[in-house]
Amino acid sequence: KRNKIGEWKEELARRKELAKWCNTRILVDCNSNPNYAKGIQDFEARVTEFNKRVIGPYKKVIFRPGSKRGYVVKWNIVGFPCKESAKMAGMSLGEYADFVYSAILGNDWEKRGKEMNRIKSVFDGANDVHLLVPGLTDLHLSLKDRGGEVSAGHHNMPGGEVYYGPVEDSVGGYIYFQTPTKRDGLGVLQGIRLEFENGIIKKYSANKNLKALEETLKIDEGVRKIGELGIGCNYGIQRAILETLFDEKIGGTVHLALGNSFREKSLSNGGGLNKSDIHWDLICDLRKNSTNLKEYPGGKIYVDGKLVQKDGVWKI
Repeated sequence: KRNKIGEWKEELARRKELAKWCNTRILVDCNSNPNYAKGIQDFEARVTEFNKRVIGPYKKVIFRPGSKRGYVVKWNIVGFPCKESAKMAGMSLGEYADFVYSAILGNDWEKRGKEMNRIKSVFDGANDVHLLVPGLTDLHLSLKDRGGEVSAGHHNMPGGEVYYGPVEDSVGGYIYFQTPTKRDGLGVLQGIRLEFENGIIKKYSANKNLKALEETLKIDEGVRKIGELGIGCNYGIQRAILETLFDEKIGGTVHLALGNSFREKSLSNGGGLNKSDIHWDLICDLRKNSTNLKEYPGGKIYVDGKLVQKDGVWKI
């Protein structure tokens, strides 16, 4: 609710001071209310400004690059059940707790890591990755000279994705994100559609909360570009719950992150060059749902012309 520049400077100074001496960061992901800024006048614009003046500069300190392991600060984000998150997911607290702990503890992460490394080997350095969902998505991007990273519980818990920093100007076509998302008090957004040309968003729309999308795209130049392609590989997570930490890992989905690329100095290890004050994951579901074929008709992933996944099922 703060909106004075002086107060934001004080907040940034506090965060930077903490970040400077920090060498390990564990973030317990327990968001309580996606609409916490609702009711504040021009809250979409204020949230955007707060991201530019406080969150972005703080992240540049906490995620400062190191010479060997990529970052100075070791970090982990872990999901945790709370009442409001359960409510957003349409579950009781007990059901939600079972969901969270099953996704985290119900995996042999060493085994999952080996499985995802096999998938990674197919995508590494691909000249063309083609995402196709009939009538909804037809998008091409390149991973040329880009290696990927495997999330197997090292940074995020739950893990379960293979991710890349695509070649920045290679993204072209259009993509529709069926999975609802929330970001920084801007409420829930749904049905986001983006069109790209030479890596830049040229057209956009949303079925719900278009204003929040518009304000987000004003944050900086980098937010109109893709910082990450992520491939969901955790088939133990079957449904979206409005928590990106879980939703982006769903097996049979892919996600694109608007904004900042991770590991900017290590292109061969999954990184990209795009810079932004935000990193916002949007999820496209490639699985077929016979009860709602309009939104979920099933999709395909082609790598250099070869079909590698159909309707969320691997063909490799």
